[in-house]
Amino acid sequence: MISYIALIASVVVGCIIALTLGKHKAITLKFVLVFSGAYLLSLGVFHLLPEIYHGHDHHIGLWVMGGFFIQLVLEVFSKGVEHGHGHSEHFKGKGVPMGVMLGLFAHAFIESLPIGLHQHDNSSLLWGIVIHKLPVSVILFSMLMELTANRLKQFFWMALFAAIAPLALAVGAFFPVLTEYYRELTALTMGVFLHISTTILFESSQSHRFNFIKFFVTLLGVVIAWFGSAH
Repeated sequence: MISYIALIASVVVGCIIALTLGKHKAITLKFVLVFSGAYLLSLGVFHLLPEIYHGHDHHIGLWVMGGFFIQLVLEVFSKGVEHGHGHSEHFKGKGVPMGVMLGLFAHAFIESLPIGLHQHDNSSLLWGIVIHKLPVSVILFSMLMELTANRLKQFFWMALFAAIAPLALAVGAFFPVLTEYYRELTALTMGVFLHISTTILFESSQSHRFNFIKFFVTLLGVVIAWFGSAH
């Protein structure tokens, strides 16, 4: 139950941030994205990779790269909302972009599915996704507010987005046959994380100048992921 609440709460908090931060939103969101990128990458290195390679099956790498390329395809639809791009200017006057929403829904489902397969302690993966969903929710809700003035429509789409990750948990929990593919599905999620995290970190360093705050936030994400993954 805590997993479901945490995943939904991250979207709710993201909506609140989008409504209240105003002009300071861009700066705050930038560092939240950097932290989430560092956390996801570290989570993969410290926790997911050792777990999926535990059986010394090197074919699991195909699933990791499969997740990486699946995310590449999903971003054709989502336009990169997962790593900080709203691009609402491309959709002005066209209503809510269905491609973006479907891409985000598929992304959220794939990354959350392994949490429901209770084969291992998935608290690290859960909190990684919770942290990741926060800035995504801010970006998505901000985009929806620019595209439609209908508050009911805005909350409708955010409610659907909030429901996708819990749905993935429920699917994993209620279809035991999926536990046979736990490592493969986790590897798929690892590939998605690999793409998202490296894109966030590379894009945040485009000027190639040293930024102490960015460095500190990145290091903080790594340290917290390390202690969260250590057993």
